[in-house]
Amino acid sequence: MTDLALAGHGGAFPMSAEARELILDYLARARTAMGASAAGDETVRDVETAIGDQLQRVLDDGGQIDRNATTRVLEQFGPISPDEEAAPVARAPFLCRIVEGKQISGLCLGLATRADVRVDWLRSIAVILGLFSGGLLVVAYLVALPFAPRIRTTGEYRRALEADRRRKQR
Repeated sequence: MTDLALAGHGGAFPMSAEARELILDYLARARTAMGASAAGDETVRDVETAIGDQLQRVLDDGGQIDRNATTRVLEQFGPISPDEEAAPVARAPFLCRIVEGKQISGLCLGLATRADVRVDWLRSIAVILGLFSGGLLVVAYLVALPFAPRIRTTGEYRRALEADRRRKQR
């Protein structure tokens, strides 16, 4: 079980990790579909609050927030599938910092997502190489930080990577 705090709700909702990922992915797609504007942000916050209201009803009825309950709740809001031609996904940067799940800056998480490897392995290798390189890797890490754009979630970055792959196949 894990917790997830949603806009408009004071506490965090206890839920399965799978349910948490479904909600975060849904909200990431909603943000992409709404675009980067104040009105879009407000709409996504409203949807997030409404999802929280529905999840609270599940808990009030004595249920647990698992994959099935989350799927039923999200189905009430309808699918989010922006037309690729109308709202193209931005190109995936080679190096990025992923905010959700970061330990320090999210740089290792971004590299692990791009390489499709476990982030804990990449972090361990980075620490070992940082020690054995006499701090050279740490300097490179610090230099890369201001140039690596921030991305909210791994799902958002994976979608951008997939869109890049599709563009290259055309």
